[in-house]
Parts: sequence; structure tokens; C-alpha cells
Amino acid sequence: MNIKLSLSLLGIIILSGCSKENTVQNALTYTVSKHQFATVVEAKGHLIAANETIISAPASTRGPQTLAWLMPEYSQVKKGDVIARFDGEQMRRQSQRNTNKAALTAQDLAQKSAEIDKDKAILNHDIVLVNEEKQFAEDYSIEDERIRSKLDILESQQNVEFLNAKHDYYDWQTGRFEQSAAGELMLLKMQENQYKQKLAMLNTNLSQLEIIAPHDGLLTHNSNWRGEKPRAGETLWPGQKIAALPDVSQMQLMLYVSEREAIDLAAGQTLQFQLIALPTQQFSGELIEVSPFPKSIKRGDPQKYYELKANITAQTAALRPGLKLNARILVTPQSERLVVPKQSVFTEQNAHYVYAEKAGEFIKTAVTLGKHNLSHVEILDGLASNDVVSLIDIKDI
Repeated sequence: MNIKLSLSLLGIIILSGCSKENTVQNALTYTVSKHQFATVVEAKGHLIAANETIISAPASTRGPQTLAWLMPEYSQVKKGDVIARFDGEQMRRQSQRNTNKAALTAQDLAQKSAEIDKDKAILNHDIVLVNEEKQFAEDYSIEDERIRSKLDILESQQNVEFLNAKHDYYDWQTGRFEQSAAGELMLLKMQENQYKQKLAMLNTNLSQLEIIAPHDGLLTHNSNWRGEKPRAGETLWPGQKIAALPDVSQMQLMLYVSEREAIDLAAGQTLQFQLIALPTQQFSGELIEVSPFPKSIKRGDPQKYYELKANITAQTAALRPGLKLNARILVTPQSERLVVPKQSVFTEQNAHYVYAEKAGEFIKTAVTLGKHNLSHVEILDGLASNDVVSLIDIKDI
């Protein structure tokens, strides 16, 4: 009983082994033949306007501003409508402080000017008195020893010298006083002008707290690098884009293709796309721009994408900015070509080869490649129809 059971199990194992070997053998080879071949690249994206007016935070300010209100996205805007409004309370307080400082500086300037005029008047009065005393001493100086004693004459001469020195001192003091007074007045005027300039800038910024629509259009909000759109209470830097007024009469496609699936993409290639909101309608277009290198489009996502732009063949009223879509880009038009699976082609020192079966053996054979898609590649030279190639690297067996 045990012998029969053992033989039965051995027979099952042998049959299973033979079946598995045949299945593997069939799966490890591929018969070369011509097939209908096309390279189609899948892409996702959304609609954008070919032309738009950018709405940005006022660029005249030197610091960030707080957004108080923003018109809802996709609102129909008329020329002259208020699109956004910024909080100006902080600027109003700054304006009041600068107004007060400018008034105090003007008062200090007037007071300093009055003090300078007063000191200058006193100094001029002293100079006039010294000149008069000097002139009197010179006019009535008698040096005749018959009339005056030598001591009186000497005293008179010393008095004249003293008055001359005093006059020179007043002249020096006058020059120094004028320089000092000019410096003090200039400093106060500079401070006053500084406050006035700040005040003028703040008044200009206060007049720009409301952003007015320059023309009619459909308002769209701008997304930052995190994918977030502006909202009330958010702090915005001068010149930062917050929204746009697109020209909806001329729409374009913004497409994204994974770097692993981007095959031979180039401007001029045709495409078909469908709006997710309108899955039954088919639209066509043509690539006009392909980014030179891939980049991440979502924060925290290591996957990188090529960014593409495309024109739309026929513009319709259903096309609106921001609508999501799926597209198929025709890289290589469909035609009959000699193709093999990509996994059967190997590369060594920039040369391509396959293992072709000849006389019961697999021979390393050089091939020339043509177009390719995600699964197959065209063979231009090195193989013919009905040739059998290995799907695995024979040297690894």
C-alpha cells in the first residue's frame, strides 16, 4: 500500500515538473513578427488660459500685507469691480505715528531756528559793540609823551590789541556758530523729510488697499507651491500673485507626464483629451511646449513629472480654466512594424543585442532599435519575422 502511494506521488511530481518546465520554456521565448505598433503617452492635467492678467499684491509696499477679503473664485468680474481688499489698520497706525513725528520735528526745527536767530542776533550785537569800542580806541589813542605818560600810552595800546583780539574771536565764533547751526538745521530737516517720505509711501499704500479689476473676466485664484489658494487673514508679500483674469476665449492645456512614461515627447505631436466633468465629449489638440527636465509638482511627493503645454484645436464654451482632464498623446502614429518585447533587448557598452535561437542554441545577436513604447520596441535591423528570441539574459542561467 505504501509502495503504490509512493509511486503515485512520484508520478504526480514528475508530471507536474514536466508541465511546469514546458510552461516556463514557452514563456521564456518570443517569436518575432510584425504587429500594429503605436506609441501613446498618457497624461493628466487641467485647462489654462493662453493669456491672462495677473492680480498681485501691491508691489509698492516694503513689507507684507494681510489679505482682508478676496472675491470668490470663478466669479464673473466687471471692469472696476473690487477683486481684493487688504487690511490697512497697521499702516494707518504707522501713518499716524509718522504724522506725529513729522509734526514734532517741524516744531523742533522752528524752535531751533528761533534759538539760532536769537544767538546770532546777540553775537552780532557784541560784534557791533566791539567794533565801536575798537574804532573809539583807535581814534582817540594819543601816543605823544608830552601829553600822556608812557604808562597811559602802553595801556591804550594794550586796550587796542585786546579789542582786535576780541574782534577776531567774535569773527571765529561767528563762523563756527554758522557751521554748527547749519548742521543742526540740516539734521532736523533730514529727519522731517524722512518722516514725510514714509508718510507719503504709507498714504500711497493706503490708497492701494483695494485691487480693482482692469477689465471684464472670470476670476481664478492662484495656488502656491503647497497647492493652497489665498484666503482672508493670510499674509502676502509685495508683488505676490494672488489671482488672475484669464482670457477664456483662448484656452490651452497644462499637462503632466510621469518621467518614467515620457517617451520621445516633442512639440507638434497631436493628442486627444477628455474633461473629467464631461466624459462623453472628445477634444483634440497639439503639443506646443515640453519642459526640458522633470520636477516635483506636489509637496512631499518624490515622483517627478514633465510639464507640457498644448493648444486646443477647437475652442468651445465648455472649456473653462481649472477643469481637470485626461489626455492621450500620439507620439508615434500606428503602423505595422517588426517589434519585440522590451525585456528581450539587452544593452552592453551602448550597444543593443538579443539572444536569437539558431540551430537549437541562443546566439548573442546585435540589433538596431527604432521607436518604442512602454512594452515593445521596434527592430530596424538584426532580426526577421519568425525569429525566436529569449526573454531572459542567457548568461544569467
